Amino acid sequence: MPGRTIQDVIDRGDTVTAFCHTYLCFNKSIIDMRALRDRFGPNHGAMHDDLVPKLRCRKCGKRSVGLTCTPGTKEYGGHARRAPEGDA
Repeated sequence: MPGRTIQDVIDRGDTVTAFCHTYLCFNKSIIDMRALRDRFGPNHGAMHDDLVPKLRCRKCGKRSVGLTCTPGTKEYGGHARRAPEGDA
């Protein structure tokens, strides 16, 4: 499977979250993919190995970062999936 680009992630409406793996930090932040597109171009890779070397934790400054990609709502007909009432 070919790698996805930053523009692919934006078009699909996916959310990419970075997690700091540094002991006692564990900060997390949603990545602004539009800002990355403006900086690196729309065809820049959006896979883990493409993005992680360019990231650093905003809280502690370390580069021990992992990524999680959450599928966008566009794949589900444009409607966000909600948990049933009463669920946390």
